[in-house]
Amino acid sequence: MRLRRYDEVNPSGEQRKAFDCGHDSLNRWLTTQARQSMDSRAAVTHLLLDDDVIAGYYCLSAGSVSRQDAPAEIARRAADPVPVIRMGRFAIDRAYQGQGWGPDLLREAIRSATASLEVIGARAMLVDAIDDAARNFYLRSGFVPPPIASMQLLLRLEVARLSQAASEASRRTGG
Repeated sequence: MRLRRYDEVNPSGEQRKAFDCGHDSLNRWLTTQARQSMDSRAAVTHLLLDDDVIAGYYCLSAGSVSRQDAPAEIARRAADPVPVIRMGRFAIDRAYQGQGWGPDLLREAIRSATASLEVIGARAMLVDAIDDAARNFYLRSGFVPPPIASMQLLLRLEVARLSQAASEASRRTGG
């Protein structure tokens, strides 16, 4: 498996049409919108590839959320609106679901979001869960719901960055 940007791979229509995560809207977006979003710089899409098969994908873009709509830990002392990195789409093909690729791909998406903190400001990563199963997946991964929109969840990026640094330090020291 390898992770590549959409514009580096430029997958064929057949590759995109073969992708099926079980949600028509996510399948259709990959087939019809991913290329345009990359070309217009509206979002950057990353593909999880198994040879030439698209096993999963996510896309990131800049965004914001009203301070009153953000959880207290994110809203505290934040600008209004609160700058966020929005993960607009996240999907794993059915053939790869249940094998641990979802958590792995989410870790990579969070790593990309925290890396962007070196060049742009953002307090959190925002996701819109497509259904209750996705919502529970994000909650298990440390995302928290805002006070109003129950399917939107946020992850404090500074906490994610510190966690990544601790994990990498532990790996380097063999701990």
